[in-house]
Amino acid sequence: MPRTRKDGTQPDPPEGYVFSDEAARRMSITRRTLWNRRQTGKGPQGQRRDGRLIYSIAEIDAFNKAELESGLAAEAERAHNSRPPEPRLTSRRKPTRTVSPEGAEPARVAA
Repeated sequence: MPRTRKDGTQPDPPEGYVFSDEAARRMSITRRTLWNRRQTGKGPQGQRRDGRLIYSIAEIDAFNKAELESGLAAEAERAHNSRPPEPRLTSRRKPTRTVSPEGAEPARVAA
């Protein structure tokens, strides 16, 4: 939540920058996810100005474009590498074993 001034108004971010709330909204993620991505280096890096965390709009747009392109590339790669479905067996029963009639001995080979 952006801090308010003593007169109750909220300060505006510098030109070309947004606060973390707006940055998360532009990226369609939560503020917590934005913070996690910033900490792990997997997202746009914010800057501290006057005790506030701000993000460059250009950096957010570049990150969104890269995410979109990598997502499309990964989806195309998955589709390309996927195997066709295995043929379905018509019967799930195990094959039965043939049993010789009682009293009959198996044939023996003469040596």
